[in-house]
Amino acid sequence: MSNDPLLVSAETFAITPRAGATTDSRTDNTTGGAYSPLKTTVLLLKDARTSLCFITMACYSDFYPFSNLVRRRVGEILGLPREQIAVFSSHNHSCVMLSDTYPFADQLPDEDAVLHDDQLTDFGREMVQGIETVARELKAKLVPVQVSWAVGRERRISYNRKGRRADGSTYLMREEDRVLLGQDFNGDIDDEAPVIAFTDANGQPVCFLVQFTSHPCTAYNPERPITFGDYAQVACDDLSAAYGGVPVAFLQGCSGEINSKYFMADIPVEERVANATHLGHYLGEAYIAASRSLTPSRRSDLGVAWQRVLLPFMPVPPERKLRADIAVMEDFIKRAADGDENTRTCLGLNFARNQSPQYRIKLVEPPLHWTEWALRFHTEGRLHEAPKGVEVVVGAFRIGDIGLVGLPAEPFMGIGRQIRTGSNLPLTIPVGYMNDNIAYIQDAPNVGDIDYNSSCHRYTSGYLPWKKPGGDLMARAGVKMLKYLSR
Repeated sequence: MSNDPLLVSAETFAITPRAGATTDSRTDNTTGGAYSPLKTTVLLLKDARTSLCFITMACYSDFYPFSNLVRRRVGEILGLPREQIAVFSSHNHSCVMLSDTYPFADQLPDEDAVLHDDQLTDFGREMVQGIETVARELKAKLVPVQVSWAVGRERRISYNRKGRRADGSTYLMREEDRVLLGQDFNGDIDDEAPVIAFTDANGQPVCFLVQFTSHPCTAYNPERPITFGDYAQVACDDLSAAYGGVPVAFLQGCSGEINSKYFMADIPVEERVANATHLGHYLGEAYIAASRSLTPSRRSDLGVAWQRVLLPFMPVPPERKLRADIAVMEDFIKRAADGDENTRTCLGLNFARNQSPQYRIKLVEPPLHWTEWALRFHTEGRLHEAPKGVEVVVGAFRIGDIGLVGLPAEPFMGIGRQIRTGSNLPLTIPVGYMNDNIAYIQDAPNVGDIDYNSSCHRYTSGYLPWKKPGGDLMARAGVKMLKYLSR
């Protein structure tokens, strides 16, 4: 254990994407306008032996081709290897794309893939340039700090969007479904709002690192997209303003089945933004309250570890089932194309009333293509070539008494709970959406369901259904690394 001081510097910058930029919608819908810039914070930590750089972004940055580009550029500037740099996404839905080439998790991950500059959108180029500019300033701004932490609580923002019907089937719960269970329904959620403070010799904050668990999607509507930082950015702005504008970096928790409220509500855009802002102020209040009751860390050193984890797939589904599913989806698409409003469900997928039949088609086409892909293993006699699983790289970081586990996925909440309860550190923070995103990965109890959250393999062309224990394997790796780092 080192008694040398921990050094920290951080900067936040903002970019306002242009109207008409590419969004994550599976249609050709582009962003209709910017209701806030999208903010990025770059945080550099250094002790006597090592350094860590965290880059936190309010857009979809969690895919290797982009995160590797950023890690390479920042590494060259700061003199750090890739293993000491991590890129985190808040998974804000009201954003625009960094690249038109890699918008979704689709194929099995390529850890070494790197985007070329000509594959970046205008927003992507501005983002890389902004990160490079900030990185060049960080070393000169390093100051000795005391690390402290606290945990706030906030239950008014999020809800568990994995609904369960009386017959045992599951579904994606949108706002119109949520209000049927009560206006303030939230279900099983993670309400922890941890705050890590880095304070200088005068006791003044230099920057903060915060976390919360919930998809930022209150302002989101895929058929009428906008640009807005949603509740997470609003909360960080509130905490920053309370301490004179210091940088605040946001980490997203294991929110695979956890949403912010008002998801895809059929309301005007101004009301969507107002709702997201309102929820953000709730979280900002929780952060500020926690920041006034901090526990100093007993240690001031850093630790980092990485581990590869193989997540196994189930075998290719039987040919008869695949053919039957194709027939159901082809019939659904034909009826929706004819304007049939009786197209609200399809093989575990369910759609909101305010989603147009055309958009419902766009949501069923990827599962149809996946089923056709899986069927070819049968018809072409290639079952022996079917993928057996996917290898992911899990990261663990220790900042004094505080442990973080970063996962390259959209992990379900139960995975984060296993990490938190298995750790022996005073504060442990599970984090998703780091460096890459293999799409949704469930904890063991949620493996095997066919709602959207639990069967997102159908939106790829390279994955088969997860095999139990699913994402529990990542949790076990994270706990093991934290115990190693806390020795």
